[in-house]
Amino acid sequence: MISDLRATEVSHILLSKFLREGQHVVDATAGNGYDTMFLAKKVGKRGQVYAFDIQAIAIERTKALLEEEKCADAVRLINDTHEKLTEHIKGSVQAIVYNLGYLPGGDKATITKADATLSSIKQALELLDPGGVISIVAYPGHGGGDCEAKKVENFMPELDSALWDVFSYQRLNAVKPAPYLLFLHKRIG
Repeated sequence: MISDLRATEVSHILLSKFLREGQHVVDATAGNGYDTMFLAKKVGKRGQVYAFDIQAIAIERTKALLEEEKCADAVRLINDTHEKLTEHIKGSVQAIVYNLGYLPGGDKATITKADATLSSIKQALELLDPGGVISIVAYPGHGGGDCEAKKVENFMPELDSALWDVFSYQRLNAVKPAPYLLFLHKRIG
């Protein structure tokens, strides 16, 4: 049962339609590890999750959660910026998850940045297999988040509609700018 319809919950619902055991996937922003854990459980021990975060504390928190949930075997933790996806991943992947903004419970001054995120997304487009998906949860309600969200969203219409389906899920009646989901599907053929 769905407890609410937060953008992160909707992301997991949509991702579940595409994820299979044995796939290779990416959490581009590991944070506290919840997306990484979700991905690891979906792809199983035969799969591979590449989990990136620029903050060592995020990598430590993610590792602790994965060990607690007994799903660390399929995860490669990478303490580096998501702007270096192709330096760490040499093959193709079937899904990539971004949860932008800052580390919950961490330093709110350390945030994902628009140019680095856009560079990472452009790499993600190339790494993704046909039929694969990219989930991006943007947070326009914090300092720097609005600029990043706009830059990422403004890039989406540039994607060829013959090759990409791009969807947006957002709460239109929020009192303040609410997080929202951009979901990309790379068409087959």
